[in-house]
Amino acid sequence: MDRAQTYWGGEVEVSVEPHEMRMSHWVYAPKFADISGEQILFDLTGKLWDLISVSESEDALDLQLRKYPGDRPQVTLQVQRKGRVILVAGKPVDGAELERHLDTALIK
Repeated sequence: MDRAQTYWGGEVEVSVEPHEMRMSHWVYAPKFADISGEQILFDLTGKLWDLISVSESEDALDLQLRKYPGDRPQVTLQVQRKGRVILVAGKPVDGAELERHLDTALIK
């Protein structure tokens, strides 16, 4: 997995910071930066959330995440291009409250 990838023609960047949870168990925690606006939308570095994949469309990026140790379903986090709105389970969330909303999405 690349450590950083840009999307939407370089407007945004998704990077990962791998950290070892246990011997040979790595988590690739994502960070999302709006390069054009020079701000970090969210940063899960050092957290238990592992980036599985990113799907890009003209209007949104879908990030598939799972929480270590991976024994629960994946959660889709979406970032809409217009306004850089973050959605978890289809509901807008604040980047500062993201981890709480991701945990709640696991329960549902």
